[in-house]
Amino acid sequence: MNVNSHTSWALIGLAAGFFFSCGSAPSTQTPSTQQSTEISILFWDSLLAAHPDAILLDVRSDEEWEAGHLANASYVSFDWDHRLEPLALIPWDRPVFVYCEAGGRSGVVTEELRIIGHPQIFDLIGGMEQWTGNDQPLAFDAPAPLPQAEH
Repeated sequence: MNVNSHTSWALIGLAAGFFFSCGSAPSTQTPSTQQSTEISILFWDSLLAAHPDAILLDVRSDEEWEAGHLANASYVSFDWDHRLEPLALIPWDRPVFVYCEAGGRSGVVTEELRIIGHPQIFDLIGGMEQWTGNDQPLAFDAPAPLPQAEH
């Protein structure tokens, strides 16, 4: 097997583990022990099918958002000084999938969500670079409203 085959099998294994863990009770871990999960953005369609109530969060710049995004994504710009305010109001009973252009900013935001205490955080690694590099569809509509709940 070559390296790409090993990587593909590893990603399939990660996705399978994710799917089999679905439906479990919300985490009782403290923010210091909670983890976020990294998974390729190319699995988004399968992840959405498994989690139709998922929140998809784009954290790129305004210009990047306007150039195209994933369908039905909510939007909180990484550049906003007050981005922690809307992040803190995201419901904890729904998984949150975060993406950016390449993976750096989504990693920062998933860490912020972890510190806030959100129990179901997923970083869609590879971001829009990987999505568009694999000829996946883009949307150009307004952002989906970001769900909010009181904690």
